[in-house]
Amino acid sequence: MTTKVEPKATVTVVAPVVAPVVSEASLMASMEQAMKAKDYKAVARVSQELVKYQRTQEQAIADAKSKALVAITTEVKTVLDTAVKRLIDAKKLDLADGVWYSADFGDKSTACRLIKTTAKAPRTGSGGSGKKYDIGTEEMLKKHGHMEYKGGQSFQSAYDSDTDKNKRYAIREALLKVEGLTS
Repeated sequence: MTTKVEPKATVTVVAPVVAPVVSEASLMASMEQAMKAKDYKAVARVSQELVKYQRTQEQAIADAKSKALVAITTEVKTVLDTAVKRLIDAKKLDLADGVWYSADFGDKSTACRLIKTTAKAPRTGSGGSGKKYDIGTEEMLKKHGHMEYKGGQSFQSAYDSDTDKNKRYAIREALLKVEGLTS
């Protein structure tokens, strides 16, 4: 009897690919090399990587700050709640809507309100100061639309041929000059 021996498969272990550690200094060095070589595509690529790196660093700092302040937030709230409760118990805040307190350490200012602020009324209009001239573009086109504007084109045909607001505004300005309202 013969025994058949099957060949064993070999398993190769491949090390995982690890992204190289990039520092701001190495990115700046790459930027300088690309600038010296006048390789502007590489400059753009490296500058994008530099922006990503800086954004990541800023986010890491903000996250660390946020985590560090989570523990102290409860302590600050407890102290403020205690102070406000003493004022409520002493009936000093009976007329108040609430207490809104803020302290800005950047400009070293504090603020305290006891009355709710009302929402501002919505503004109407486009935010401009209103009409400067009582005559509209359509009226001026009826009067002067047949006159030549530019390149042999009349005011009316130039206005009708393009809906771009900047071009139409230029036509309006020219019509105001024709009317004698501007110089």
